[in-house]
Amino acid sequence: MPLQTSYTQFQPAGVVGFSANMEEWNGLTRTASATINFGAPVQRNGDKGCSPLTSGEFLGLAIGHHVLTATNADSYGQYDNVPVADEGVYWGLAGAAIAAGAALNWDSAGLKWTTAAVAGAIYAVPGAEADTAASGNNAIFKVRLRRIPS
Repeated sequence: MPLQTSYTQFQPAGVVGFSANMEEWNGLTRTASATINFGAPVQRNGDKGCSPLTSGEFLGLAIGHHVLTATNADSYGQYDNVPVADEGVYWGLAGAAIAAGAALNWDSAGLKWTTAAVAGAIYAVPGAEADTAASGNNAIFKVRLRRIPS
């Protein structure tokens, strides 16, 4: 049985898509119609489905999970049950430096959060803001979701 012989000095600040704290949150379950990364925003797809956010109705973000998914990666595969958060604070991955309190959009090409204007592959995420600052590209930071009825 292999043993771990080397360790990093520090634990990671967080894991993308996982809850960042124990503040009030709300979640629902939908069935994935395509591959969805942990922490990525999703949109409604039919009666009980969801797909990666493009121009559809924003439902929430895909909550990360410790179980094996169809993709065996940090994502949900087609037909997986996806826990979707529409309120709460979750870890996200920044595409550039982001100031705390900034309104967030989703870059579907880079699969990261951004403050860049909505255009092309960058989509609006209603009620999403940076709860903490992100230092730059690939930085982990807290994304706060506030429920906004559609």
